[in-house]
Amino acid sequence: MSLRAGVIAAGRGDRLRNGAQTLKPLVQIGGRTLVERVLTSIGEAGASEVVIIINEDSLEVRDHVSRRGWPFALRWIVETTPSSMHSFLRVVEALADAGDPGPFLISTVDTVASPGAYARFVDAARAHDAEVTLALTTSFDAERPLLVRLEGSTVIAIGDAAAPAAYATAGYYAVRASILDEADAARRDGVSALRGFLARLLANGHRLDGIVSPASIDVDRPLDVEAAEEFLRRVTS
Repeated sequence: MSLRAGVIAAGRGDRLRNGAQTLKPLVQIGGRTLVERVLTSIGEAGASEVVIIINEDSLEVRDHVSRRGWPFALRWIVETTPSSMHSFLRVVEALADAGDPGPFLISTVDTVASPGAYARFVDAARAHDAEVTLALTTSFDAERPLLVRLEGSTVIAIGDAAAPAAYATAGYYAVRASILDEADAARRDGVSALRGFLARLLANGHRLDGIVSPASIDVDRPLDVEAAEEFLRRVTS
C-alpha cells in the first residue's frame, strides 16, 4: 500500500513569530518556507497523498503551497483546533477515513531535517509493529523537548517521566489508525497536547517504539531560525 502522510500546521506559532506578521509555516529557512521543507521531506519518502491541517487564520499557507506542483495529492483541513493533540487526531482521522490502517507518516510543520531523513525513517519503521513509531534525536535544544527513554527500541517512558533521557522526539512519526481508539476518551478527559496523548497511549498499554534518526532542528523560537540555517549549511555542504 502506498504511503500516506499528514502535516500538523494549525498552531499559532506565537513564540516564533514574536509579534511578526509571518505565519509560522511560511517562515523562511535557507530561502524556503518551513512548510515547503517538510513537504519536500515527505515527498522524498514517497508519499502519494498528504493531508495538511491549518487554522482558519492561515489560508495564506494553503495559497502558498498550492502555487507549485507536488509529487503527491494534497488534501486540506481548515480548522482552528484547541491543541496539538486535536490537530494530530484530525489528521489521523482524515487519513483513516477510507479504512486505511496505516501506518501514516505524520510531521509537525516546524521540523527541519537533513535530506533523505524522512525516507530513511519510513523504511526503518516498516520493520516495527508499534502503534506509534517515533523518530528520535540525540541532539536537542528546544525549550521543552519531549524526552523519551528506550529499552531496545521500545519506549518505556516519555515526557517528564523519561528524564534524564538521551533521546527526544524529532517531530515526525509513523502512526497506525488503531490509536484512534483512544481519541474520544482523550478529548473527553481534556488532554490538551500531543505529548500528553502520547504519554496516555503508553500508560494505557499501547506499544510505542523509537528509531534514532539523523539530527534535526525544531524551529520554535526566533533563535532557532539561525540554528536551522547553520544546520542546513552543515548537512548540505
